[in-house]
This record gives sequence, structure tokens and C-alpha cells, in this order.
Amino acid sequence: MEKARTFTGWGRVEWERLADRLIAGAHRHSSPAGARVVFPPAAGQNATDQLEGFARSFLLAALRIAGSAGSDPALVQWYADALAAGTRCGDAEQWPGLTDHGQPTVEATAIVLGLHFSRPWLWDGLDDGVQARIIHWLSGATGQASADNNHVLFGATIQAFLASIGAPCDRFGIEAALDRIEDWYAGDGWYSDGEGRRFDHYNAWTFQLYPFFILEMLSGTVAAATASAERLRLYRERLEMFLRGYQHLFAAGGSPLIQGRSLIYRWGVVAPFWMGELQGVEALPPGRTRRLASGVARHFTDRGVGDDGVLPLGWWGPRSSILQSYNAPGSPLWAAKGFLGLLLPADHPAWTAPEAALEIEGADVNRVLSGPQWLVRGDHRDDIVKVANFGTGGHPRHDSALYRRLAFSTASAPVQQGSLRDNDLYVPLGDSTSVHRGPVAGVARPGGGSSRFRLDAAGRDVEVDYATALLPDGVELRAARIRGAVAMPLEASGYALAGDTEPESVLTAAGALAAGADGLRSAIQFVGAPEDDTVAATPRIREASGSILGERVAVPVITVDPAAGAETRWSWLVCFTRRNIDLEAVARRLVLNWTPDGLQASDGAITANLSWIRHERWPADAINQGVFGA
Repeated sequence: MEKARTFTGWGRVEWERLADRLIAGAHRHSSPAGARVVFPPAAGQNATDQLEGFARSFLLAALRIAGSAGSDPALVQWYADALAAGTRCGDAEQWPGLTDHGQPTVEATAIVLGLHFSRPWLWDGLDDGVQARIIHWLSGATGQASADNNHVLFGATIQAFLASIGAPCDRFGIEAALDRIEDWYAGDGWYSDGEGRRFDHYNAWTFQLYPFFILEMLSGTVAAATASAERLRLYRERLEMFLRGYQHLFAAGGSPLIQGRSLIYRWGVVAPFWMGELQGVEALPPGRTRRLASGVARHFTDRGVGDDGVLPLGWWGPRSSILQSYNAPGSPLWAAKGFLGLLLPADHPAWTAPEAALEIEGADVNRVLSGPQWLVRGDHRDDIVKVANFGTGGHPRHDSALYRRLAFSTASAPVQQGSLRDNDLYVPLGDSTSVHRGPVAGVARPGGGSSRFRLDAAGRDVEVDYATALLPDGVELRAARIRGAVAMPLEASGYALAGDTEPESVLTAAGALAAGADGLRSAIQFVGAPEDDTVAATPRIREASGSILGERVAVPVITVDPAAGAETRWSWLVCFTRRNIDLEAVARRLVLNWTPDGLQASDGAITANLSWIRHERWPADAINQGVFGA
């Protein structure tokens, strides 16, 4: 019999050791009674930041307690003392109250999840006075307003826990939150994080988790009518659809797709795979669940992340380029959700089955995710997952590099510095660029896709029709029709190449290539425009300051001279690979046929149809609360 292949070598013991290391790190930075945790850097942290440090590390500890059936009485007692101090009126470690739109409500959600998971060993052992104080503190969330996004599930989770322990709760609030997320459901198991086109990893660590937590807490309570069997069936169906597609957003080397906000939660992205096992959803073989989850964790721990028991604000280290305004030193410990697998018994197949390969480890991957309108391409030879983006724009009122890009990958991090944007089409404006106003239409298709978006170029409304098609060897043919950019230069860019050494640069008459010391190569090549369009293109390599992947960043770009007419059309090639691919030779072979509907391209027996979007579908500038940026 052939010996089972080992991929990561991780089992339950390795996950427990990682959890213990992070719990010990939290204890080292805890206040005397343990109710607050002040992770470094300590300067400037307020009571809410310190509550966050406690709450998220408590969630991790609760999973550890539950997974070991309370076998460590000292750990249980540590948190019993901390809960008493945090809710004691006038105590130096008292937690801030729960208010409208307040971050403490988010952290209270971590606490109620921890209390729920560890209930037989922790909550049930607290004296009546401490329980009453916790209930009083949590009741501050009743009737609260929250951000109209994933936060609606936080208040509902608190109410569900109150119901589970027989305390007064807002049953209608629970129902309203579960109803609200239906407004954002887009298909394939994907939810937008509020109004607009906000698709990211929040599907993994919020939308595919909390509905199950809520229904589990309500099971057997007077509020069980909310926990209908129909809802549970629906959530399981969606989780299965989500996991079947989401599993392909990870490289074999463990890197998740670098897209969207809160990336500092790191292996929190694997939580829904464990949830699939907990819910009996057979989207992945159990051995693949562990292999994928462990691969993501090792992607970071093999680079020293968490060695000292603290997760820094960043990716592989403390890098600020992916941080949001709400991030505090305790924020990264939402990675605790990635330990949900500890709730599975030790003899569960997810822990005992041999590790099973990801699909990208044996073949190229090509998947359409119709919810976010993404085309997923996983290159087996390069171990890079790339996502062509035709429908994700993030918050309607915030132009973010983490959302508004033509493509993302597991090996590149978005850049938005001065007049440079990676993987985009934009108007350079001195020391800044045009503002991407969000997608108004888009569709991903097998092998390609199309989108339409608008740019605010110093007050000028520029409309962009964009289309792309995949060619062999992972080469992307991109084409655009730009209207309203008369007398304005345009720039198209490729993937940002990052490393700690200066990349090699190669320029030709119509192309640019940046090559890193690790063999990764990013290239761009001008292909052509209609004969009646005068398009003069200049390739170059532009540099940016450090990203989360390295100190030196190079982006290949093509700058097009200002257009003379109201409309301009042109096409270009982009490649991001570890192989030596000659884009200039590919461009010479292509035969282009421009039509009113787009571009037809052929290379021998290979044909590609890049068609413009015919009508607008989404209100990209919809009014919203602007919680995450103006």
C-alpha cells in the first residue's frame, strides 16, 4: 500500500501548542486580575483596546478549555477571576459599557462565545453575583444600533447567549439581524458586508460562523422559534457552496488571498472549514480540511509569527500598510476563530484522516464565483492563486486598494502610493491618482469577464469599460474603452512585485518586467489599439515603499499619452509567474479585431472574446454610513 503523503505534518497537538503559546502570551501582558490585556505597544491603549486584548484571547482560551473538557482547572480559574474583575463596579479593571456603534459590543461578542463554548466548566461554576454582573453588562447591548454590516450579527449573538442562560433578551432583535443579512446574500454562499459590493474574508470569519452560533445558543430555549430548522438547512447549504469555492483562494504554500480588510486576522480565514466539519457539511474531505487549515497557520508560524506569544499588527511582521483605523494591538487575535477545530473530538476524521492535497497541488484551477463576480485561477506550476475582480468594490464611499483592483493574488499585496496603483487602470494626477468610484456592473465568465467602473479624475467623470481573457500559461489579455479622458494621460499597471532585495528590471519598446530574487516575475506588455486610434504607450517600472511582503516593491506599468478624442481603446498583456514567459512574443502572435462590442483576439487555434458590459447593474455610489472611511 502506498504511504500517505504528509503535507504540513500538523495534527491536533500542534494546534493545541499554538493555542497555548498565544494564551501564555496574553497572560504575560495581562492586568493583575486578568480582565484587561495590554499587548505591545502599550502606549496609547484605552480601556476598549485593553478589553479587546482580553476578549479575543479569552475566546481562544475558551476553545482550548472546551476542547480539553476543562482539564486545566488553573486556566478555568484564571478566567473566572478575570470575568469577576471586569464586571465589578469601580474595579480598576472594569470594562467599558456597551453603547451604540461601540467597539465594546464587538468584544462582548467574543466573551459570550467564550462563555458559550466553555459553559460547563466556566459559566456554570461562577457564583450568582458574578453571573448577575455579567448579565447586567451584556444587557447594555439590548436595543443598540450598530453599523449596518456584519456587526448586526454581534448584537444578535449577545442576545442569543442571554436567551440561552434564561436572561431577558431581545428576541425580535435576533430575528431582525438574521433577516438583515438576507438582504446582502449574493449567491454561491457569499454575502456582501453591508450595502454595496463588499466581498472579502468577512464571509469566512463572520457570515459563515455567527448564524450557526446563534442557532446553537437558541436551541432548546423559549426563543427557539427563531432557530428554525429551515434557517439551519439554508445556512448549511450556503456554507457548502461557499467552501467549495473558497477553498481555491489559498496557495499550496498556505497564503490566503491578499484582499479585503482585517487581513491581520491571518488564519482566522480557516474558521469556516472547521465549521463545515462541525456542521457535517461534506464540501471537503476531512483530510483536506486539516491540510488547508494547517497550511495557512504554518504559512505564518514558519515565518516566526507568534513565536513570542503575540500576533503583531501586520502580516508576517508589524507592517502598517494593511491596517484599518479600528485596529488595536489585540485585534489580530480574531485569529482565535481559526481554532474552532478544537471543538471537534480528537477522534474526528478531520484530526485522524491523512492529509489530502488541495486541488492546486495536482492541477490548475479555474473557477467562477458568481457571488463576488470573481474568476479564480490557480496555477499549479507557480503555486499562485490569482483572482480577476469583476464585482467587488468595498465600501461604496471609500476607494480602497484592498478592494478596487482589477486582480488580486496570494503572492502580491495591493499598492496605493502617490500616483501609483497596482493592477489597475487609472489617471495619474501629479502626486495622486483618479479616485475609483466603485464597480457599476460586472460579470465573471469561464476564462474571462467584463466590468464597468467610473473614475473621478480631478472632478472629471471618466467611464471605463474593461474586459479580460485568460491565455495559456496564465497570461492575461486585458482591454479597455475609456470615455471622458480627453487630454488626460492614462496608466495601466500589473501585479506588485515585493521582496527584500532590489528586483531586476527589463524594459523593451512596449513592455516592462520586474524579476525578484525568489524567481517571481511581474510583467506588462502593450498589445495594440484600433487603427483609427492614436495610442502612444511607454512602459516602465515604478517603485513603491515597503509592503507586507517586502521592503522593495516594483510595479510594471504602461503610460499612455493623453487622448485626443472623447474615447480611446487599447489592450495589454499582464503576467505574474515564476516561469520565463515572453510577453513580447505572445503579443506578436495575437491577431486583434476591434468591434463596437469589444475585442476579439486569436492566437492560432486559441480565440478570446473580450466584450464590454451592456448595462449598469449596481448603485456604486449608494449612500451608506461611512463607518470605515469617507
